Amino acid sequence: MNARQSAEKHAQTLTDLLDRMQTAAAEMPQRRDLNWGHAEQTHDALRWTVYAAFALGVVKEDEARELGFPC
Repeated sequence: MNARQSAEKHAQTLTDLLDRMQTAAAEMPQRRDLNWGHAEQTHDALRWTVYAAFALGVVKEDEARELGFPC
């Protein structure tokens, strides 16, 4: 697999997961079982989402820094 094929595969996986992530994030405020473990996991997920957005050119360095995750 070359770099282009690999990037396309990863982009498709991101596309597939983003819909499910968006639904889960929208439902979080209604959940009653949230604890600090969930808070830490969502923070980590946000960090990696910002990094992925930066890698895809969707977020610039300034915006990533403003979101608290300098790239």
